[in-house]
Amino acid sequence: MIDFLKIAPARLLSGRKLVGRAVVLSGGRGVASVLSAVWVILVARNLPLDQFGEVSVALALIVVLTSLSDFGLQFILAKDVVDVGYIRRGILDVVIAGRLLLGVVFALLMVVLFVIATHDGNLAVPLVFSLSIVGAGLYNPTITAYRATGNIRRVIDYLWVRGKSVPEPAGQPRPRLPWRAAVPFTLASTVGAVYTRVDNYLVSLLRGTAAAGIYRASYRFNDLNLLLPSALGQLALSEAAGQDPSTRLATGKRVAAQSVLLSLGPAVVVSVFASQLLTLLFGARYAVAAPVVIVLMVSTLPGAAAIAIQGLTGVTDPRRFAVATAGSLALNVVANLILIPPFSGLGAAWANVISQGFLAAAYYYVLWRKTGELKASLST
Repeated sequence: MIDFLKIAPARLLSGRKLVGRAVVLSGGRGVASVLSAVWVILVARNLPLDQFGEVSVALALIVVLTSLSDFGLQFILAKDVVDVGYIRRGILDVVIAGRLLLGVVFALLMVVLFVIATHDGNLAVPLVFSLSIVGAGLYNPTITAYRATGNIRRVIDYLWVRGKSVPEPAGQPRPRLPWRAAVPFTLASTVGAVYTRVDNYLVSLLRGTAAAGIYRASYRFNDLNLLLPSALGQLALSEAAGQDPSTRLATGKRVAAQSVLLSLGPAVVVSVFASQLLTLLFGARYAVAAPVVIVLMVSTLPGAAAIAIQGLTGVTDPRRFAVATAGSLALNVVANLILIPPFSGLGAAWANVISQGFLAAAYYYVLWRKTGELKASLST
């Protein structure tokens, strides 16, 4: 323990450059999140609670189904960029084509799931929102490939990024793209979406749209507090590019520790002033959600560690990563089904604490186990 305390400050300080780059990267996301939060606040203050609940269900479905429509293709793309050190044009084009096709399928599924949860036959809301699922099929792979190269400049132009990719001669080996190869990465891409949005959908399904609206307002604070850890996780991938995979555990531990420390301060502040912040931003009727906000702030601590090492774990050991993710997803859904009926949004928040804690521990174990195997193979 004494040795750990001696080297811990040096490890944390060694990642100052990475944290600085994460701050820059999350700056653009922060602006987008603030604009999104302003929009949500305006909608929450001007719509009846049940109608705001319907909007929150649509937003939750967008995040979950956009992630499902990825089908692991973005992780394959990111892994390829990390492995070879640049964007291969053929891989980028194949991934985007697959994403667009899947986006159409899941956009239609969104309409069906929206009607089931809200019992609202008006299809205008889900149809309009579903368009973003299709659009993500072009934007998300583009930004994923660019970030995996270590660049942090804000990019929204697919043609510009494609122009920076490298065309390779015919016959050059490529990563496998069939569904079997994508299964481990499918779980990776869905875990964050399911953890952050399926609970909102289940609250609406089990307790009604008004309860879903209350929970959605509470969750905005959770989203904001995970901006920096998410950026650190993306940059951890670029830092690992071209390096010996046996060193990834050290990178993962440092990034996870930095993420928890960065999220701790905001979590404490938001917890102390939860009632006042809810009243100020959303209105007095949302102040009852203060206990939900506090529990969600607790969940951001293990959540910060998990999201920071998610990508690094996925590209290091896809098989074990898939097992860990599947177990965490199952735990999350079961906990929500047990806790939401009696406790509504507060139960969903506690389910989030449980599943995020398990997820962070599982990801760390996968990195630790694979690193030990790699070192043992090198020594023999």
